Amino acid sequence: MAGLQSAFVKQAFSGDSLVLRATQRGNQPPPERSLGLAFIQAPHLGNAKKGIADEPFALEAREFLRRKTVGKPIRFVVHYKTGGGREYGSVYLGPKETTDEISVMLVHEGWAKVSDHARNQAHRSDTSDVEAQLIERLLDEEEFAKRSRRGMWNDKAPKSRPRLTNFDLDPERFLAQHRGKELRATIENVRDATTLRVMLHLPSSHQMITMMLAGVKAPMVRTNVPGMPDIIEQYGDEAKFNVEIRLLQQDVKVRLEGLPQGTSANGTFVGSVIHDKGNIAEFLVSSSYAKVVDWSAALLEGGAARLRALERTAKAKRVRVWHGFEGPLVQGTGETFDATV
Repeated sequence: MAGLQSAFVKQAFSGDSLVLRATQRGNQPPPERSLGLAFIQAPHLGNAKKGIADEPFALEAREFLRRKTVGKPIRFVVHYKTGGGREYGSVYLGPKETTDEISVMLVHEGWAKVSDHARNQAHRSDTSDVEAQLIERLLDEEEFAKRSRRGMWNDKAPKSRPRLTNFDLDPERFLAQHRGKELRATIENVRDATTLRVMLHLPSSHQMITMMLAGVKAPMVRTNVPGMPDIIEQYGDEAKFNVEIRLLQQDVKVRLEGLPQGTSANGTFVGSVIHDKGNIAEFLVSSSYAKVVDWSAALLEGGAARLRALERTAKAKRVRVWHGFEGPLVQGTGETFDATV
């Protein structure tokens, strides 16, 4: 197909919307663009600040798209743009346009339906043959999903666990209930390299929390916060990007270790990310993207000896957050560690 471009999927905003990234070159964040999936509509996720609840099956649709695409290379083509410049197109997970189109998969599984725009577009004279054929395929898949009662068309499906974006519980009681346990979670947003928005998959709900990584602190990144100035400390963007490409919208386990000092923010905890590819806190310290923080390091299960050893090695390299370091290097055990995520 003419006009195909390559990218990596950074994030699935909803069941029909993606954020794409150009190919990575070095440690700096590459350009990004948003892309809506053309000719389909998935159930909408809500907005707690505006009092809008999730539509039924919205999280299931988003999760299907997330697991299929996030962190993976894709090919895409833009079919049309709105007056505001919003792009809509097709995304292909593999080499075949006939079988690897993600919108077709979503409609086939019942997590999206054909949009009214597509139904109106199908018979217009300015619709290309490729687009008309795609819309026809989507309509056929929608009929299949309806007959098979898949996804949103299953009127007997069990009720979904609610997605709770606000934290309305007692934080100390919540911590006491879950401290030290390995909880299933998804990293929903990376505010900066050591401050994460995490969705905990609990038995009765999907609970959103903010989690500060125990034992470490990276340069701050704060943007688009109403009433507060933007702050991007040196190496902050680079550190954030390196966490995003490893953890953003990935399934992990987290362990809550404590509550932060000097903050009344409800729903903010101190904890660790458990991932089979490595320890993100150790990666940040060993790569000179973060420094060890005494008060939260004391909360770590097993102590912070490993982090401190990695920090000594990082100081000796005098790069990134240690680029101007001139203090004495405390001698350790002589051990070194290789940490990857």
